[in-house]
Amino acid sequence: MIGMRSINTYETAKKQVGAIKGFYAHLTLFILVSVLILASKGTLLEVVAEKNHEVDPNFVAWLDWNFIAVILIWGTVILIQGLVVFGRPLIKKWEKRKIEAYLRKDRDGIL
Repeated sequence: MIGMRSINTYETAKKQVGAIKGFYAHLTLFILVSVLILASKGTLLEVVAEKNHEVDPNFVAWLDWNFIAVILIWGTVILIQGLVVFGRPLIKKWEKRKIEAYLRKDRDGIL
């Protein structure tokens, strides 16, 4: 029975390490692509305006906003992924502190 528990613990640890590794790979890709987007945004907008002399200014503004929107949306996804990967220990610590606080209040007769 102890051997089976070790296997389960190993598999759980392996999954967690894989999740952390995936998060850091995703974060690295996000940073690289975001820097590339921000560095080339102005040039890309100029190319669009030069290629089409009658380009609608609203289209250029829309395109400009979409560069930023991609970064914001992708950043939000990474934030959520980070909370899923790393948030469990934080939530568990918070839950433990809250339970201990209520138990102290109950013990001291405050509740």
